[in-house]
Amino acid sequence: MAASTLYNEIVMAEACEALALASEPRTVTAGRRPVMEVAGVPHELIGWTSRRSEQIAVCLTELEREYVSAVDDDGEPRFLPVVSERARAKLNRIAAKMTRPPKQKARPLAQLRAWWKASAILTFGVAADVINSLPSTPAPQRRRSGPGSPPWSMSPWRPSTSPRRCS
Repeated sequence: MAASTLYNEIVMAEACEALALASEPRTVTAGRRPVMEVAGVPHELIGWTSRRSEQIAVCLTELEREYVSAVDDDGEPRFLPVVSERARAKLNRIAAKMTRPPKQKARPLAQLRAWWKASAILTFGVAADVINSLPSTPAPQRRRSGPGSPPWSMSPWRPSTSPRRCS
């Protein structure tokens, strides 16, 4: 978990720097770590694009209900009547897999951006000025170098294809 958190922080920092944006924490679930998001994006717009989390929550509720009501062949409860954090985490992974839609055919970025823009404007209307203020094409990537720049790069990792042994 720590590695993914660090990775997400680095990606957010790099993206915000490259696009001259700011990030801010948002508490999704009380008692849990906040998620980082781009500052100034309306929560309605975020909710418009994150329907899957609602589907996972509904599925998780159904799985938890089945979990606490499950009985063995003798009619005895199979599990405790309360879902533990460990069981909930596993049920959440199952719910995520059950609600995952099939992969869509790849589409050009320009087509996706046009669809997202039209859909957001139709859904919100008032968000049209926010959406219209976004750049129509991604900004060119800048390479950072010199003092204060990190010793790593954000290029994707690719496993070695040559055979080797672990020592």
